Amino acid sequence: MPTPPRTFSDYTRDYVCTAGHNDRLFHEFTAATWADPLLAPHRKHIEEHKLGFGDAAFHTMWKLLLAEAARRFGTVRCLEIGVFKGQVISLWSHLARTQNLDVHVSALSPLAGQPRPHSRLVHALRYRLDRHYRERIQNGDFYDNDEYEAIVRGLFTHFGLDFNRVALHRGYSTAPDILAGLANETFHIIYVDGDHTYDGALHDFKTFGPKVVPGGWLIADDAGASLPGTAFWKGHEAVSRAAEVLPSLGFKNVLNISHNRVFERLA
Repeated sequence: MPTPPRTFSDYTRDYVCTAGHNDRLFHEFTAATWADPLLAPHRKHIEEHKLGFGDAAFHTMWKLLLAEAARRFGTVRCLEIGVFKGQVISLWSHLARTQNLDVHVSALSPLAGQPRPHSRLVHALRYRLDRHYRERIQNGDFYDNDEYEAIVRGLFTHFGLDFNRVALHRGYSTAPDILAGLANETFHIIYVDGDHTYDGALHDFKTFGPKVVPGGWLIADDAGASLPGTAFWKGHEAVSRAAEVLPSLGFKNVLNISHNRVFERLA
């Protein structure tokens, strides 16, 4: 008889945070994405049109995690903080439709750029004199101005998805109106990929971590600086350091795929 495919719970049950295991999972998940007739076209489109960062391995991670969330909770509420050009929320929506999952997608993002100064002199002076500016540069926290909403809508349209079904909270995760609008919301999955400074990431973890229901997950992007392994990029030091607060908020690190760290909220 053929071996049944491994589930998310299989991977978390067997996971150990060693260099060999992390490297092996990175290669295994990458290969699984490119071998999957559902995931491969989506990731290929993202790469060809420069619609996102991260690794192909994450597509398989999301497929397994959404299936586990649906098994565990039935209806699944997901929130991404920091949408960029829509790679993750479009993948969630794509998986929901094609896998017949009841997934409610929310997104928190200004859908606007934060460009660094064009003047080399201004950049050099600020880099030398402004610690916060220097941290933002070092942690990839600037983005060019672009028509982000149009880009995201175009990505959804390409895959036959309806962006209007996404609950969009347009703004920054520190904005009072955003926080008020989400005050009573809870989620089964929250993906934190917003402000990459230490203070910004720490705010997102502390503010939105409690909104994950027990048994749900918070996934910290770019947070693998301390992880053993050599096959993958490990993210940013500031975000990785901020993620160290998560166990004190009731989370357990159950899986790491490249620089995506998966934390489960304990009951």
